[in-house]
Amino acid sequence: MMKQQLATLAALLCWVIPSLHAQSECLPQEYSFIVGGGLMLPHVDGNKNDFFNKNGNRPGYDLMAEGRYYLTPNFAIGAQYDYLRSARLPDKMHLHFIRPEMLLRILWSDGNQGVFFSLGIGYMNYQERLYKRNQRQGHLYRKGYCGISFALGYEFRITRKLSGMLRADILTADWFVNPDGRLYNTDGYDDGVNHNWFKNNITFFNLGLAVQFGR
Repeated sequence: MMKQQLATLAALLCWVIPSLHAQSECLPQEYSFIVGGGLMLPHVDGNKNDFFNKNGNRPGYDLMAEGRYYLTPNFAIGAQYDYLRSARLPDKMHLHFIRPEMLLRILWSDGNQGVFFSLGIGYMNYQERLYKRNQRQGHLYRKGYCGISFALGYEFRITRKLSGMLRADILTADWFVNPDGRLYNTDGYDDGVNHNWFKNNITFFNLGLAVQFGR
């Protein structure tokens, strides 16, 4: 009887231990926290007096943080924050963008690798400070508006709770209306009103690396 129980226990352990091992050695499927950064490439139709009109589409950097909760191994909801900055001293601009997101993921290699696509809509806060000759304080402009993000990335497991990520993010929004950069009608008459619902005049492409912690 004792031998039979030991044999049953051994068989059970032989089934459970590989299952636990396989489960632990895969990408997060319950929740995760991600931090990263990389290169920011802007594509902006500048207004008459703004950072990009003065300095061109100058590259900068992006820092990001993201949290995910997986409803299934292939679908998650979460939130992401990005900080973008570009400068050509003394001029500088930076942007804060925070939003909820939805994410789809495809896994392979026993869950050790995967690709994902995410969509987010949230609040984007843009700020810039420009200087003219002999001007000490500079001109500050800031504006908040709705932005949309798209992300595509590749994930790979490094250790039991750590994974790496290669990702490309697109952040885009309608460019702001200000006294020095009004939007014009097609006939050239300026009434200060944007007659297109979504002009997509400001877009940032972020290419970078990230690390992911989770289970």
